[in-house]
Amino acid sequence: MKTVDVSKKPDSERKAVALGRVYTTPDVIELLKEREIEKGDVLEISKAVGLLGAKQVPLYFPFCHPLLITDIEVDIKVFDTGILEISAIVKNVGKTGVEIEAITAVSLTALNIYDMLKRYDRWIKIGEIQLVEKSGGKSGYVKREFEFEGRVLKVAKSGERGLKEPQEEIKLIENFGVEGDVHAGTEREVSVFPLEVLRLVPSQVLRKINPLEMTENILMVGIPDYLLLPGKKLKIGKTLLEVTEIGKEEYVDSGKPYVVSRWGRFCKVIKGGTVEPGDSVKLLL
Repeated sequence: MKTVDVSKKPDSERKAVALGRVYTTPDVIELLKEREIEKGDVLEISKAVGLLGAKQVPLYFPFCHPLLITDIEVDIKVFDTGILEISAIVKNVGKTGVEIEAITAVSLTALNIYDMLKRYDRWIKIGEIQLVEKSGGKSGYVKREFEFEGRVLKVAKSGERGLKEPQEEIKLIENFGVEGDVHAGTEREVSVFPLEVLRLVPSQVLRKINPLEMTENILMVGIPDYLLLPGKKLKIGKTLLEVTEIGKEEYVDSGKPYVVSRWGRFCKVIKGGTVEPGDSVKLLL
């Protein structure tokens, strides 16, 4: 057994970015925000664990060389829906990269979050730990463009409030919305409905509706709804959208208004173009 000899490789500036998530409940997130977790400040302690973990990689993995790390940054975004999204950036100047260090930082940050929160939610999940970007070395700059890919099933628009009419295609205009649609020019430029949210709909409501009759501007499938959070970007065909809002009001009745208003997404148009059924939908990183 031996390590890879990197002595003849030239030094270069290197960077790696990793991502991961911890899934808990909205109630636990509320406790975390109110600083009511018994073990202390979950976010800051977990970040410190991630920083320390990145520095200890050669102790865990026999084929990883000791490196002179020049910078480590760990960040945690907290979403009220029960998601903590962890990112880590690690930099060095040397003969080999810091991908494992970045992934380790994310992993140990997630494990510490689990340890500090498990008393409040025994079924916490850790997932989607992945390298999303690297630079330096022979391969140069490489970035993962997207995390999940789905498809557009249907597009629609309407010049008046109410049900939207299906279209062969719709035109999205930057910072405006869907050409000819009643919501164009408002803060809710484009409405998107991911079929995956139907898992959240009460059975007595679900029995009354046909999912394919949802008439928001864009009906899509294939993107996990729990990741369609404000700030996330969607590349649909050649267009680019940013999620701005989840639902618009708490309808108490049933049927399509209930489903769409509670679980639909509203987006703004960052890059315009046409969208039609069959177009690719990518959740960007």
